[in-house]
Amino acid sequence: MLKRYLLREVSLPYLLGVLLFIALITTDLLSSLSGVLLARGTPLADVLLLVLYRLPYTLGVALPLGLVFAILVGLARLVRDSELKAAYAGGVPPLSFLPPILALAAAVALLVFANSAWIKPEAQARFEKKLYQVYYGAAPSGVLYKQGYAPPGLGVYYADRIEPAPEGARLYAVRVVEPSGVIWTAARGLWQGRNWVLLDPYRVADGRAQRWDRVALPFPAHYVPKAATRGYAGLSLGELRELARVDPRARFPLMRRYADAAGVVVLAWLALVVGLSLREAAWAFALVVLVILGYYVLWTAAARLAAVAAVGPWGAWLPDLVYAGLALTGTVRLR
Repeated sequence: MLKRYLLREVSLPYLLGVLLFIALITTDLLSSLSGVLLARGTPLADVLLLVLYRLPYTLGVALPLGLVFAILVGLARLVRDSELKAAYAGGVPPLSFLPPILALAAAVALLVFANSAWIKPEAQARFEKKLYQVYYGAAPSGVLYKQGYAPPGLGVYYADRIEPAPEGARLYAVRVVEPSGVIWTAARGLWQGRNWVLLDPYRVADGRAQRWDRVALPFPAHYVPKAATRGYAGLSLGELRELARVDPRARFPLMRRYADAAGVVVLAWLALVVGLSLREAAWAFALVVLVILGYYVLWTAAARLAAVAAVGPWGAWLPDLVYAGLALTGTVRLR
């Protein structure tokens, strides 16, 4: 009975919160692009497509933040009407409010993870393509420039230009340095499956150069390169995981996708603990801002922390660890 009542109190504010954040993020998007859209005379249909393609990104932000909003606003109403005091007086322990909210948060977390793993990357790639057309009047070529990779135990792979092709990708101005010091150079090559095939390469070892007809060098990631103007956001979870095997820079955004999904549960947990500690309902909106702002500050700092070699991509978990610690401390005090 208590679980159903609590979820009913949270459901309407959650819907309103999600819609509020969608409106805010969409308004921010349109305001940031308004100058370009007006200067280019962009048709309304293209503007609506930009908003539609950006919607999965918007939902990725609105779903967890809307939950924080719903929990604190819903509990504030219970505080204002003295229903929490009545529940406590009737022998209902504060911790009994945790299971239904955490179950709801876990369901939202799964939705956020599925969105970030498969839906949002495809939509982001279409958004970038459409935005490129708005700016330059043509579709992006898909050509990548000056790409370097460091597969563990295989040295460094570099290509000055990578072009998409039916057989995988074409490589130009290739240079591969093996851990032993052997250097391979070639004017062109092919990226096929898990190999870089160099055509007419030179092998340089011990200061001597030797010409080869063809060589296939192992490349552990089965990854088809994509041209992305906004980093790794246009890659699906599987593509990003494969790329992270050979590109250390991709490991942090990969870890962040898992951390962001877990962060939904952590945010809801802390919001619930804070809400159950409320004495005045008027504090609810201020606490919504503080909880969200604090998480955003830590989320931003996590990217800088990841640059520290000792931390690496695990820095993506900084916001979750800090907020989980605060939530655990608050939970112990509620007992």
